[in-house]
Amino acid sequence: MTLKERAKRSKNALIVFSIYQNWLTNRRSKSGNSSSALGSTHSQKSLAESLAYINRQFDDYLFHLAIGASDLHGKRVLEIGFGDNIGVALKFIAAGASFVACIDKFYAGRDRGKEREIYSALRDNLDEPSKARFDEAISLTDELPINSARIECLYGLSVEEADELTRQKPFDLAVSRAVLQQIYEPDQTLAAMDRLLAPGGFMLHKVDLSDQGVFRDHGMHPLTFLTIPEWVYRAMAEGSGRSNRKLVSYYTRKLKQMGYDVKVIVTDVIGRKGKGDLYPPVEPAQLTSAHLADALPLVQGIRKRLAPEFRELPDQELAIDGVFLVAKKPST
Repeated sequence: MTLKERAKRSKNALIVFSIYQNWLTNRRSKSGNSSSALGSTHSQKSLAESLAYINRQFDDYLFHLAIGASDLHGKRVLEIGFGDNIGVALKFIAAGASFVACIDKFYAGRDRGKEREIYSALRDNLDEPSKARFDEAISLTDELPINSARIECLYGLSVEEADELTRQKPFDLAVSRAVLQQIYEPDQTLAAMDRLLAPGGFMLHKVDLSDQGVFRDHGMHPLTFLTIPEWVYRAMAEGSGRSNRKLVSYYTRKLKQMGYDVKVIVTDVIGRKGKGDLYPPVEPAQLTSAHLADALPLVQGIRKRLAPEFRELPDQELAIDGVFLVAKKPST
């Protein structure tokens, strides 16, 4: 039986296996190998699923900003953690954004043939002016050459390490999906994005607050990861992209300390049946007993076993499994 197979049988074995994986990832990173399966979101998706995923990301940003695509004209966009394709960046460019910088600490494995298929399908669904803007950014030839004046891709760097971006004009939007939770200590990342944003600019982040399947996918309580002592969990997660265990109050507090006006939309709660985000979307204060009917018993059942830093948190905060953050930088 392999270590991975044994790990599926107990919490302690999963912890040991995670520590080993984390050590291995950090060792590769220190040797200069930034390749990773993280961000390879389209490797197992059909073309229709890939298009739906890209369109949903883009539509989410517009929906939560309460703007139309035409309002993106001339905007400069920073996309953090773009993964194995630039589909979202191309959507921004086609809508009229002047420039998109895509940055990812890891280089996600990709399939050029599938990339081309995705980009071609995205282009086919555009009107003629949008197609012209799309064609200014990329050529759908074999090597998929990108015009760096419209889309720039930076690999192997965190936002705070991307010094060249500080020498450019500031950005109007900084966006990410399922990225911030993979940064073990996001303080510097949020501060770096703040430096890169123009006054009045927006941060738009979808954040997964779960254990990303480490324990729950093996039939364990969804908050099992919050029962582990910090020094052990750090050895499991720091640098490997596992959940940083920062809950919603962390993000709202940090952004408000930076002067941002923050809106939080709850996308999921623990124990919820079904797939997809909560609909209609709600803010934390709008969560009802119906939303939390399955979540609160789970919280109450594990509270005594939680690590000290989580044990006294409100039931509702522990129940929230994912959020969409909309944060506006002060205009002056």
